[in-house]
Amino acid sequence: MFASLLPSAAAGLFLLLAGTGAYAQASAATPLGMTEAVRLAATSHPTVRNAVGQALQAGEGIAAARSDYYPQVSAGLSARTGNRQLQADGRRQVHQASLSVTQMLYDFGKVSSAVNEAEASASAARAKLLVAIDDVVRDTAQAWIEVHRQQVLGEIAQAQVKGVQSLAGLVGERQAKGATSQSDVAQAQSRLEAARAQQLNTTSQAERWRLNLMHLTQGRMPVDIAGEAPSPLASACAAPPETALLAPTVQMAQAERDMAQAALRAADAQLLPTLSLNAGINRGLESGARLAGQPGTESTLTVNFSAPLYEGGRSQARQRAAAHAVDAAEAALGYAQLSVRQRLEDARVQSQGHALRLPVLAARVQSTQRTRDLYREQYLQLGTRSLLDLLNAEQEFHGARFEQAESAHEVQRLAVECLYQSGRLREAFGLIDAGDLVAGGQP
Repeated sequence: MFASLLPSAAAGLFLLLAGTGAYAQASAATPLGMTEAVRLAATSHPTVRNAVGQALQAGEGIAAARSDYYPQVSAGLSARTGNRQLQADGRRQVHQASLSVTQMLYDFGKVSSAVNEAEASASAARAKLLVAIDDVVRDTAQAWIEVHRQQVLGEIAQAQVKGVQSLAGLVGERQAKGATSQSDVAQAQSRLEAARAQQLNTTSQAERWRLNLMHLTQGRMPVDIAGEAPSPLASACAAPPETALLAPTVQMAQAERDMAQAALRAADAQLLPTLSLNAGINRGLESGARLAGQPGTESTLTVNFSAPLYEGGRSQARQRAAAHAVDAAEAALGYAQLSVRQRLEDARVQSQGHALRLPVLAARVQSTQRTRDLYREQYLQLGTRSLLDLLNAEQEFHGARFEQAESAHEVQRLAVECLYQSGRLREAFGLIDAGDLVAGGQP
């Protein structure tokens, strides 16, 4: 089924790619939501184009393997020279035109094994295409999340700078009136410089991830983002572990195992006979190409029954190699399933941990904010708090906000990882159309 749909499916994707180039250029300067960025990257990235070409190539391999079921017709010209008279005029050279037809009658599974191997190769190419798309989608979604993360952290860092700057100004006024020491001024200035350094770091990290997103979407300038993460990310890690078997890496390992099994059947079939029918016609090109009494056209019809008797152990070695390849492919499939399940469970556990922390962190932000406001009031009106208490309270409040933002974005990043490991990433971003992207029933 995949083999028959692959050319049209890949052609549909190529049309989608061609129509996306202008959109990529036009959208480079406009903010992108996560879904828009993902679709833009998935339909324009070179790795996806490369995988489409390989899938088309593998699909044609099926047609090439099936061609051995049909008659093989060939024609040619020959010049034959002998040590005796070959023509009526005494010449020893004759020129002939020939036409031959060969039809395989029964080969004990040689051609069918080759077809099965080609079909498994096409399935592997399809899985590689899905892996290429999923890799690009995951990288793009996570780059978008990182840009959003750094922007939120930058806003918190800016608020922290303003808060510490306000305290530094307050201390400066009190120092001018002789109400505080020079050490308090120095300490406030030190905290202000640390806050500014943190703000600069978030700015540089945001620019770094914007450039990364630009390259993934094939843009020409750093990409700005807009909106929030799509709703499917909220429940991404709630899928059962069995969904890991749908991951493209597992599908690719299954296809490679099928290829190895087909190669083993082909190696077994090489030891068996082949029955074929051959028909041929030869005709001399010169008027005297036949001796007197011989017809000008020679026709032959033969039935061939051939089997290998001795090849120096080549076929047996090929059998053993194919059997070892099957064992290796089975182990690779088991490893792929284990690895995907392990990564899915790891992402799920981490996501649950961060999700449980979010309400606790929200309560901590509120309590540290109340503490900061209370300390400032006590410092200004009662004098029962020191500048160090104020600076620590300010830093603790913004530190809680930083931690809250980090956990919220970790939940989103791990949601993308859960979708990737369970093979549901394309579905979440609306890239499941088999007629445009790939053929087959699995998303």
